[in-house]
Amino acid sequence: MNVVASVPVIDLTAQDLVSSALSKFRAGDTVSTRAALDAIRRMNPACVDSDDDLVELIVMAAIGKTMAVVFDHRSR
Repeated sequence: MNVVASVPVIDLTAQDLVSSALSKFRAGDTVSTRAALDAIRRMNPACVDSDDDLVELIVMAAIGKTMAVVFDHRSR
């Protein structure tokens, strides 16, 4: 008899990914949109959200945590 353990699939939302990427920063820190996007894409390469959508979430989350944002993601 073969028994396969059930492994739950964790489907992180874009907000979850942003929250995780920003968890390494503290209030007053400056967040680079390029670095945050790179971290999000590494965590979930299958994320279908556009960079612009993710940047919007990054900004909203960072401002809510009193972080500054550097918009450097388009200077690649």
